[in-house]
Amino acid sequence: MSEANTTEVNTAAVNPEQPKYTKKQVGLMIFAIFTCMILTGLSGYKLLPMQTAIMEYFHIAESSYGILNTAASWVSICCAIPMGFLVRKLRCNITVIIGYFVAMSGIFVQIIASNFTFFVLGRVLEGAGSSFAGLATGALILNLIDRRHISFWSSFMVMASVLPQIIMTKGGTTLMVNSGLTFQQLFWIVIGIYMVALVVFLICVPFSVKVHGIGSSQKPTREQTIRVMKNKNAWFVAIGLIFYHAGSMTFTAYVIRFLTMKGLTQTQAADTYSLTTLIGLASMIAFGFISDRFKTRRKIAMMSFAAAAVAFVVLGIAPANLIWIYVVLWGTLPRSIVGMTNATAAEIAELPADVPIVNSVRNTIAQIGITIIGILMGYGIQYLGYQAMTFILAGGMVVGGFMWFLAKQIK
Repeated sequence: MSEANTTEVNTAAVNPEQPKYTKKQVGLMIFAIFTCMILTGLSGYKLLPMQTAIMEYFHIAESSYGILNTAASWVSICCAIPMGFLVRKLRCNITVIIGYFVAMSGIFVQIIASNFTFFVLGRVLEGAGSSFAGLATGALILNLIDRRHISFWSSFMVMASVLPQIIMTKGGTTLMVNSGLTFQQLFWIVIGIYMVALVVFLICVPFSVKVHGIGSSQKPTREQTIRVMKNKNAWFVAIGLIFYHAGSMTFTAYVIRFLTMKGLTQTQAADTYSLTTLIGLASMIAFGFISDRFKTRRKIAMMSFAAAAVAFVVLGIAPANLIWIYVVLWGTLPRSIVGMTNATAAEIAELPADVPIVNSVRNTIAQIGITIIGILMGYGIQYLGYQAMTFILAGGMVVGGFMWFLAKQIK
């Protein structure tokens, strides 16, 4: 096999058993991971067009919806780190099969739920399965790609996970408003997509592959794992992620409703917010490329948080005819933050097999913050109002940028 026809596993960490895969093998695995990332995003954003329908169906207020909106994060708080160790031991196919079946069972519970408690329980199960599979696919991509291009490919996979925001914001709204489908019927469609993604993954990823790209056993020491958990830079980027997701995920559940309060119709509001994501898809790729080209993630992340802060101030004060300013601001630099964050796992991990541990520790820290903020968000909006919350979120973005300023180990 010639050197020109092979692609090496990522050299971000020392790997004494570094194998080589053909470009076709790597391409198929990347395609499978791309499909899984789309599904992860679909699971995360599928509630976007359904807020009003769900609130009316279960007769709940914004405060209760805030609990639902963070339900998928609860399991990450309790299980993310153990999941990371389990993912490191299991083969990728086994992890994804288990994860997807748990997620689909959770969606089924949501479909048949007759009360809000069972609906939330279903969302928890869905989050557990999606997180478990996501840890495996996220770690695999970081260990398949050469470190010199890690920001680009990390951003590319984040783009895949965000693409469903457009699909659900626009397509989900259209199906519910114009076609009259219920949210339960849309959930059946999501289950079908889960099954397609699972088949794609099983076809494209060799059964022997683990998250660090090899089929053999590689056992990091206890001391190495402890160093991952104690690495202050991992904590800094995780705290930054808390504040970013407060705006990109938690507040997203309410932003369409806020835009309708500014005078837009529900369809116009959905189109407007989906436009920020559409712009963001190109921005993620562009800033991932720029990051690799100039060998910096830290500076781009700091600038991104600054732009996000301004975007939320604009969202709070701008009338309907000036919302395009928010669309441009939120749709460009801030969309690079998750890609920059995910790429740091390759720097922090000492071994390829440690990447899922780095990711799970970061996700645990972030999910604790996101869950707390998510619950408070509903009460904050209910008692302080939407505009006040946009200013609070702007302050959070400033804090997130400062966390990256402190993370000086990151390039």
